[in-house]
Amino acid sequence: MQVAKIIETYDRGAVDYESIMRRYWDINRQPLIASLQLKLGQTVLDAAVGTGLNLSAYPEGVKVVGVDLSHKMLDEARKKRVSADIIFKQMDIQNLGFPENSFDAAASGYTLCVVADPVGALEEILRVTKPGALIAILDYCKSRDPEIEKWQELISDAALELGFPTGKIKWNALMDYDELIYNSRLPIEVLLDERIESPNPFLCGCQLLLKNSKA
Repeated sequence: MQVAKIIETYDRGAVDYESIMRRYWDINRQPLIASLQLKLGQTVLDAAVGTGLNLSAYPEGVKVVGVDLSHKMLDEARKKRVSADIIFKQMDIQNLGFPENSFDAAASGYTLCVVADPVGALEEILRVTKPGALIAILDYCKSRDPEIEKWQELISDAALELGFPTGKIKWNALMDYDELIYNSRLPIEVLLDERIESPNPFLCGCQLLLKNSKA
């Protein structure tokens, strides 16, 4: 998906995004952020922060840098009342404007299924996080059930081009996390890989905890 189209879609859908997510993909973000085991004074990258659905889960005393392509999504995120110290930056996670080893940890919610190059995006997250940093991911993904995958194949074109609801949220309905984390040869250690399987092809997902194992 082209970057310009992503920005256009999420700018247009920013006001409705959170209500759509809560209706169709309402998942408690607290376990995701808790898995990072954040300590007082640490800095965490939230990529892409969107309307800030992760923000209430971050503890006081932690610095969060939330990046997103859509300035209108960031405008919605700024409305959140949170305990952590939050900084927002409009930025592409496939080209992060931070030095290497800038962050103690990173989190990503329903993000890599949207970007054009998920391997490149994860490479960037690994580049800007420190060796040994934990990376927590919650996302939509391709089912491991061949019968459900058939339905995902049928909806994949519409999900990418039209979105669901139409014009609001676009994603790769065949996002292959097995390929991304086990076959991409990225310097990661998989600490947790929980799949959310459903007979509804719209509801398949995963929660992952990765460790940055770069030298």
